[in-house]
Amino acid sequence: MKAYYKLSFKKSETGVYGDLPDPVAGKDQMLIEVKAVSINPVDYKLFNANTGLLPGAKLPKIVGTDFAGIVRKPAVGDTKFKEGDRVYGAVSIFGGKPGSLAELLVTEPKNARHIPDGMSFQEAASLPVAALTALNGLRRCGVTAGSNLLINGATGGVGHFAVQIARATGAVITASCSSGNSGLAKQLGADKIIGYRQEDMKNVSDEYVAILDAWGQMKFKDIFRLLKKDGTYASPLLLLAPAFLTYIVWLFSRKKITSMNMRKREEDYEEIEKLFSEKKLKPVIENIFTLETASDAFEFAEKGRPRGKVIITL
Repeated sequence: MKAYYKLSFKKSETGVYGDLPDPVAGKDQMLIEVKAVSINPVDYKLFNANTGLLPGAKLPKIVGTDFAGIVRKPAVGDTKFKEGDRVYGAVSIFGGKPGSLAELLVTEPKNARHIPDGMSFQEAASLPVAALTALNGLRRCGVTAGSNLLINGATGGVGHFAVQIARATGAVITASCSSGNSGLAKQLGADKIIGYRQEDMKNVSDEYVAILDAWGQMKFKDIFRLLKKDGTYASPLLLLAPAFLTYIVWLFSRKKITSMNMRKREEDYEEIEKLFSEKKLKPVIENIFTLETASDAFEFAEKGRPRGKVIITL
């Protein structure tokens, strides 16, 4: 099979597009023919990191988390999926497990879901990491109808989903993005647009009950100035924020900081799928690459400031 993988754990190592042996599904695994994969910050950060010290690390290392494709062989005894089903989901590449950037993928049925009617492979592949991260972030911020919400990085992978989910919730949304993306932010459902640079933040006088920092680049002085008392700030870059630190911040400021990592429970996927079926959530996909040009996709996802999701098709 063709795949995109690393041959070294060195941080400077570039990816390789080439042939690898077809994977063999274990008794409790399903075999999937991959049709589309999306690139998330977690993917290029893990790709650039030296992961050789992680438990189970081995080479060659196929990367990629999100996937969408067709079931070629169901897991033994599994009744949920059958050959030919269209499926999507997300896999972990820790513990020596292969990622999704290959023509064939083996994974456990728990990592897959049926693709809803009317959803393309590209749309399905765009959802798991980014949309579920956005959903969890809004929940952790306690966003409800009427909540005055600031979304920083509102037209990126996580941000553009957060705007749409918050709009469906009935929140009042201020979107922080570049001037060139202001039209997209409005189209997605933002009520007000502000710039994302620090000098733009200095001119903002509003206060927010919730700040979802999808870009993860806000300065703490701006966060505490713009966040209301008893408000919540969430960022995907606070995965390792110690509990005592968040408690100290809340104790002295009555302002909460929290992480907004991906959560993939059944009810989370169902909510995202429901919003899609109701046409309240639509992935923005403007940049599509082939597996052969996966290196370009990673470069663009990391440095090109893409709008919405970056997709690789197979």
